[in-house]
Amino acid sequence: MISVFGAKPADALLVPEIPLAVRNNCKFGQWMIGDTSYGAKCSMTVLKFSKFFGDLGLTSETLWAQLWFVAESGDLPKGVVMVTYLKTQSLRDFNRLVIEIQSRGIEPATGLFIPTFTNYKGEEGPYFALTWEWKERENYETLEQAADVLANPEVRSNLYDLEGTQNMVCLDHSSKEEIKALTESKPALVAAEMPY
Repeated sequence: MISVFGAKPADALLVPEIPLAVRNNCKFGQWMIGDTSYGAKCSMTVLKFSKFFGDLGLTSETLWAQLWFVAESGDLPKGVVMVTYLKTQSLRDFNRLVIEIQSRGIEPATGLFIPTFTNYKGEEGPYFALTWEWKERENYETLEQAADVLANPEVRSNLYDLEGTQNMVCLDHSSKEEIKALTESKPALVAAEMPY
């Protein structure tokens, strides 16, 4: 038997050493990995949420949310931990939903997040943004596997996207004063986009 890359264990999540970056393409309303489209539908288990400030793709000096997740439905690979980034309108709606769930005394990560590409008309033409729904889960297998990933420091260390965050600063555990100092001279960041 040959083993070069290894295989996903039947009862665990695959956490690639090089992250599988999924782009929510808001020009076409599709999930993309590289140049390959994976459709518009997805539900997900979120393993990790972080805040960043900086540049990604064509967008500069912006507040970003980094989501590590596992797709539970749709065409994205299943049983694989992936990463995506949210900004502006998609981030605001995600934040709204998280706060609503928290206000009911529920940890949002225990349920399923369901993003939908919603079509809008802007000054530069039509675009898509993610709107978010949440539901309680019926099957807890993926959630238990996610907890195993987070409990294992060696595996958890793979939840790092060097390429995606190379021009960003992580805001997790930063004081409000540190965040203000970082963003004060950045006109692209609107105070209303801050999630707290």
